[in-house]
Amino acid sequence: MSDEIKLDILTPMGAIKDGIEVPGVEVPGMLGELGILPRHESLVTAVVPGIVRFREGVTNVRLAVGSGILEVKEAGRVILLVDRAATPEQVDRTAVTARLADVKSKLEAEKGPVDGAEYRALADERAWLEAQLRLVAN
Repeated sequence: MSDEIKLDILTPMGAIKDGIEVPGVEVPGMLGELGILPRHESLVTAVVPGIVRFREGVTNVRLAVGSGILEVKEAGRVILLVDRAATPEQVDRTAVTARLADVKSKLEAEKGPVDGAEYRALADERAWLEAQLRLVAN
């Protein structure tokens, strides 16, 4: 058995990481952070906007990700399918902060039913923007 897992991070725009070998990965789940190590049991679960962490070679890598699905396969393969992802270099703190203020304002004005589609979309957008700001926080 290998002491590493193969990690794929995929978005609708293409692969962010494709079959890289990592010692483990931390993923934001609905009930908190999920740590996936070699020989982890098979699993399929939802991913919420947040920060994904893993080590690639000697480099600690952090990515902001949107909503999606995590699949852990028996063969040591981890597939993370997310609607969007960003590296720290891709985050424009000023633009994200301005967009977050706008989204929070709309959420405050919406105050509609919790199951409303527009409200859910705004809440997801807020979580994505907050994840990006956590990614670039000092």
